[in-house]
Amino acid sequence: MPITVAMIEEKEFKTKMRGYDPVEVDEFLDEICDEMVAMQDEISILQSRLNQNAQSAPVYTPAAVPPPVPAPAPVKEVVKEVVKEVVVQEDGSEAAQKLLARAQKIYDEMIAEAKEEADKILSGASARATSGLEELEEEKAALEKEVDMLKAAARDYKERFLRLVEDQQHVLNAETELFE
Repeated sequence: MPITVAMIEEKEFKTKMRGYDPVEVDEFLDEICDEMVAMQDEISILQSRLNQNAQSAPVYTPAAVPPPVPAPAPVKEVVKEVVKEVVVQEDGSEAAQKLLARAQKIYDEMIAEAKEEADKILSGASARATSGLEELEEEKAALEKEVDMLKAAARDYKERFLRLVEDQQHVLNAETELFE
């Protein structure tokens, strides 16, 4: 099932202790959505140009290309190279078709890279969460052991105190017997 902009915008992730900053993740996903929208707009513009050129003139003219949609620098460089290659090598409709195919390929590659990066981020977060959980379990075990030691010490203190009180009771009873 292809991922849509709406799916990315509506995706909610569970929050866990020591997880990623939700605001930062949301901002990154927004950037991905913006890029997807830009690529989809560019594809639709190119498809409409292809349809217009197929209906009106069989020759592709570079001047008929609409102004480019803003895209990140690496994408702009790749698109410029592809457009140059296609315009130089092909005639109108073939050039436009190849350009659309190349643009779709670049789009698919960018989506695949974004998914890979998201998977890496999620696996890293999961590993750190697991590590943090293990540390907390160890700390819990150490604290439980300390609580048990304190309980044993409290029982021992209570027993000694009760013996002291009993001994004092015997001394008091012995002294009162002398005065009777």
